Amino acid sequence: MDPEVVNYHYCDNLNTHPLSPGTRVLVTGANGYVAHRLIPELVYRGYVVRCMFRNRSVLPILSHPRIEVVFADCLNFVELPPALEDVHTAYYLIHSMRDKQQEFIEKDQQAASNFVETAEQSGVKRIIYLGGLGEKSEGLSDHLRSRQEVGRILTKSSVPAIKLRAAIIVGTGSTSYELMKSLALNNRWIPFLREFNSKCQPIAIRDVIKYLVGVLETPDLESRVYHIGGKDVMSYKDLLLKFANILHKRVRFFDVAWLPIPVEWLCRIYAYWLHLFISIPVNITSLLLSSLRSDVFCRENHIADILPFETLDFQTAVEWAQLKEAKSQVFSHWTDVPPERMSGLMPLCKFESSDFEIDEHFLDISAPPEKIFSIICRIGGDNGWAHANLLWKIRGLIDRVIGGVGLNRGRRDPEKLRVGDSVDFWRVENLVPDKELLLRSEMISPGLSWLQFELESVAPLPAPQSGGSTRLTLRAHFIPKPFWGNLYWFSLSKFHTYIFKGMLESFRKEAIDDNVVPEP
Repeated sequence: MDPEVVNYHYCDNLNTHPLSPGTRVLVTGANGYVAHRLIPELVYRGYVVRCMFRNRSVLPILSHPRIEVVFADCLNFVELPPALEDVHTAYYLIHSMRDKQQEFIEKDQQAASNFVETAEQSGVKRIIYLGGLGEKSEGLSDHLRSRQEVGRILTKSSVPAIKLRAAIIVGTGSTSYELMKSLALNNRWIPFLREFNSKCQPIAIRDVIKYLVGVLETPDLESRVYHIGGKDVMSYKDLLLKFANILHKRVRFFDVAWLPIPVEWLCRIYAYWLHLFISIPVNITSLLLSSLRSDVFCRENHIADILPFETLDFQTAVEWAQLKEAKSQVFSHWTDVPPERMSGLMPLCKFESSDFEIDEHFLDISAPPEKIFSIICRIGGDNGWAHANLLWKIRGLIDRVIGGVGLNRGRRDPEKLRVGDSVDFWRVENLVPDKELLLRSEMISPGLSWLQFELESVAPLPAPQSGGSTRLTLRAHFIPKPFWGNLYWFSLSKFHTYIFKGMLESFRKEAIDDNVVPEP
């Protein structure tokens, strides 16, 4: 297993004990933020963890003898029986926030219905579901109402279903955390509705994992709902002020409730405005903003009767997250899941070479491959793109304006890359250490595109340097849509030549500067 994962052991002080060795547990939504934190904990405690992925083009980032991988879509009933075979407990961590509003509500309900029916047929002993807090009588947003409807469907099953309801989850890389951070960092003035002065009870990701593991290891629990939350209950306004204070930023609010515009429209307008500055997509931001009008705090604390541990307060949870970021220990991030429009896309190697337009440039560098590769793997995010950063920013802004991801996503880690990582508007499709880095574009364009870096040793280096001269080849692959795609590719050809040659030269200079051996 990835050595980073070993440090994530949240449950050592739980008052429960693991089930018998080899107990098989299914984790759905295995590429999601919570699942990435839960899976290592389950493996550490001795369980066989079956990870269920919907998107076959997304490769698992965890490997271990007790981790099984299965591909199944809950919307496709026939794919579910193999995933649920011989499973003791199933974690249901699926939520279709990335789809359009009516689509995600319908998909959530259909997926849950298919899942519980298959769980009954497969003899699953228990289902554990993580949903959202909020009371129906208080007028929930579509986002929260959908999550509670999923919980109701799971409860109708003959399989006992334990439903945990939480509000904002605080942890590096979570959607809520990144939205709060973006608001605090990028906005001195924040428009605010009086209706958003609702109460919430944020909870640290480590406490969420403790509860998810704890209810698994507590025998004889019947179907019921448990509210889980951290120590603090506060308004969203106070939450943002405290978050900004921790970041040493100052934000102010101005009231826009006087505008004769429905709340849903205001949320959508503000989501589009924020879209230009933050990394989170419009549809997700809009759903989260519309949920702010609902009180989401624990109305009961029965979970403490079975799992009586002390949860973190909000400030400590944020400070823990900040510490992890400072140490580059962000293991999971909401960007680990690609945009819906990119799901199911075939990798580059599956296409015929005749399908491509290719722009290729190479440069021989007097440095070993491992040195050059480490430099290449640092591109993107706050590190920039080695050359013509202004042009990269302009392309990112254009992508953002037309609804794409732009450059705002940054990187999970400033130094390390793994397959599946997002790098601004690219995603790592393949990585062979010291040989190849292949990035797939997720920007909006009239075609499919990839950026490939290949390294090959070509000649020995002169003394006193060690290793050999390395040929670095940079290729842009593009599969154009008819007419517009060809026009797009032709119009960018001059820019590509300027940018790519500049990138190669920048890599060469950095590699040589770092590779010089000082005279004794």
